[in-house]
Amino acid sequence: MMKRILNLTLCTWFVAVFGTQSSVCGQVCQGSKPLTVYRLDEGVYYGAAPKREADFAKLRRLGVRHVIDIRTFKVFATAVERRRAAKYGISVRRIPTGFFPTKTGTVPQILSLLKSADGGGVYFHCNLGSDRAGMLSAIYQVEQLGWDPADAWKFWKTDQFNPKLKDLDRYFWQRVSGSACPPTL
Repeated sequence: MMKRILNLTLCTWFVAVFGTQSSVCGQVCQGSKPLTVYRLDEGVYYGAAPKREADFAKLRRLGVRHVIDIRTFKVFATAVERRRAAKYGISVRRIPTGFFPTKTGTVPQILSLLKSADGGGVYFHCNLGSDRAGMLSAIYQVEQLGWDPADAWKFWKTDQFNPKLKDLDRYFWQRVSGSACPPTL
C-alpha cells in the first residue's frame, strides 16, 4: 500500500513538472476512470476534473472550447490541465471557488461565463464534479432553465459527495430564494 501511494505521488509530481508520464507511473496513472460529462444546457457541460488525454479528446468531440477550473488548491494540476487542453484547442481558465462561496464571490463571474457560452462549448469542473460544480449546475438550472429551486436542489443532492458542506447549501438558497434556509421540502 505504501509503495502504491509513493508511486502515485511520484507520478503526480512528474506529470505536474514535465507535463508527461514517466515509465515510473506505470499502471498507477493509467488506471483512472473515463471522464463522465454531464450536459447542463446547449454547449454547457460539467463534471470532474479532466486528467487524461482521452478526457480532453472527449470534451473536444462535444464541442467544448473553454474549460473553467473552479478548484481552489490544485494550481499545479491546473497547469497540467492547461497544457493538455491546448493540444485540443481548448482554453482553460482558473476561477477558484472554495467550499465557502459566500466568501469567495466567484459564483456570479462563473455563471456569467456560462450564460455567454456563444464562443463554443464550456465545461466547468471542481475536483470530483459533485459539490461545487453541482451547486453551480443547480443554480444554473433555476436561473437559466426555469427549474423549481427545490427540484434543482434535490437533483444536486442525489450526487453530492460531501453533504457536510453547508455553506454550499446556504449560498444556493440565498441566491435562488433570498433566504439562507431552504423551504420545507
